[in-house]
Amino acid sequence: MDNKTAFYARISKADQRNSSISNSIKNQTGILYNAVSVLNSANNNIFIKNDNIQVFIDDGYSGRSARRPAFRKMLARTVLGEIDTILVKDFSRFSREHILMSEFLEQVFPEMGIRFISVTDCYDSARNNTSLSTSFKSLFNEYYCKDISHKVKSVLSAKKEAGWYCMANVPFGYTKTSCKDNICKDNIYKDSIIDVNTEEAKIVHKIFSLAADGLNCREIADILNTGGFFAGRKRSEWNSSYIWSIINNPFYTGIHVWHKYESGIRLPKEYWKTGTGNHSAIISMELYNKARQNTCKSSPKGRRHIFHGITKCKTCHKALCAGRRQKEFLCCSHCQPGELKKIQTDILFKICLDKINSEFLKQSCPFKDKSILTGILADSRQCSLPVKELLLHNFIQRIEVGCHHDIDIFWKFHP
Repeated sequence: MDNKTAFYARISKADQRNSSISNSIKNQTGILYNAVSVLNSANNNIFIKNDNIQVFIDDGYSGRSARRPAFRKMLARTVLGEIDTILVKDFSRFSREHILMSEFLEQVFPEMGIRFISVTDCYDSARNNTSLSTSFKSLFNEYYCKDISHKVKSVLSAKKEAGWYCMANVPFGYTKTSCKDNICKDNIYKDSIIDVNTEEAKIVHKIFSLAADGLNCREIADILNTGGFFAGRKRSEWNSSYIWSIINNPFYTGIHVWHKYESGIRLPKEYWKTGTGNHSAIISMELYNKARQNTCKSSPKGRRHIFHGITKCKTCHKALCAGRRQKEFLCCSHCQPGELKKIQTDILFKICLDKINSEFLKQSCPFKDKSILTGILADSRQCSLPVKELLLHNFIQRIEVGCHHDIDIFWKFHP
């Protein structure tokens, strides 16, 4: 089989004016086709066939992450030996991470015999034209991305401190309207204001009243579904998790809370920032506290499945949970209304244990003296979890589950 040349094009934000392919993607692929014509006419040692080119496009994906579908597909084809030349417009299209870029240029591609060409950077690995400027360019690409991220976060934080509501969506019970003159009450400069939706506010007040009377989230959801109450523009029915999120949202008391996360890590409550007076309250603080107090007294949940905390959905990257009706299945409740079955717990359990046996227990590299394994087995005597489940949580950092048993396992230790 003839090896193929791969064109890779990427843009962080898809072009909203074009429903098919962004203009930037078209420009990138056009530059790459022109580059191939120039290379073939220059009597190079390697001739690139125009009819043997495969184009990989990630439209709307950041270069800071390697979890891009077309990017991963291209690398998989490269590992299988189906691709021997990769062309990109510049280094930043391939990746904005300096370490990842350097690893591919200096180690991965040379070992695999892959020719890598960056057109605007005038880089061709076949010519051995690596210079100090190559490293500086990849460093600048990563710094540029971090600098933009820092500036955006600073602007958003300043807006929130000044009374702006900078979220795209508002909680159920409120509506966001634009300010035509940009000057709202109290002389605060804003581009939008938050108003109370009268009909939705009545439903919110009913939810808190039922919770204050001692009903749990499941019972409240059943009452609302039976009564045919509106569940919002993006939902068809009420469920217990939706009710819980409303009852535990202080926004309904007139308090806006932000800065809960930083760099993807949830911060302690003392680091959270709050603001008041920027929107009207729907319920009183007394009713809010009483509803939350009674909701917390609901019947305790049963024992969580052994994959709790380490299984994620491959599509939306949200946590998987046990099915409400079929506990033996892991389901995703975010990809579509209701529950989407992903995999049976026993099947995933067997796959993971087989992987642990093949990747770790049969190799002497990670366990030269078996000290790690011995310690884990010793701890299992004082743990309620079986030995196999304890091994599962000690070896596996994260599992991403897709449809048709499409599974990626991220290990805590490497063989």
